Amino acid sequence: MYNLRQPTEKQIKLAKSLGIITKDKSFRVLTAEITDKIELSSFKYIEQMHLESGLEVKYVGNRGDLPRDLTISSIGKNGFIYFKGTSKYCRPWDIKIKK
Repeated sequence: MYNLRQPTEKQIKLAKSLGIITKDKSFRVLTAEITDKIELSSFKYIEQMHLESGLEVKYVGNRGDLPRDLTISSIGKNGFIYFKGTSKYCRPWDIKIKK
């Protein structure tokens, strides 16, 4: 009999915080569901905020390796926001549109 890898406590906690039911799910299944939920949330946020290439934004997240003032270069198929002049990227909720 094969034993599937069980999810970690950290993974279960994150999944539950996202509203995902964790009962009887393997590590890989939960990973896929978490990834899907985060990507869908990213695209919903991108749409609501009207984020697009060329838009000037401020980084407001916790990372110390991103400049505060940025210009969106592109929006990835994974829901990440990429910036001009750097290879750095982040989730859309870590930026605010400059006013």
